[in-house]
Amino acid sequence: LCICGDILRGMAKPQECTIFGTACKPTTPIGSCMVSSEGACAAYYKYGNLI
Repeated sequence: LCICGDILRGMAKPQECTIFGTACKPTTPIGSCMVSSEGACAAYYKYGNLI
């Protein structure tokens, strides 16, 4: 299940999502947070190792 709503509200982090980086990636987005390159999950997927 996508938890994009919780991520946008600051209640969860992208890596807490069970499908983040597996079923849900920039090439196969499931939630709106991954669809756009500016989405919270897409940005974390790309730049998360820099945080």
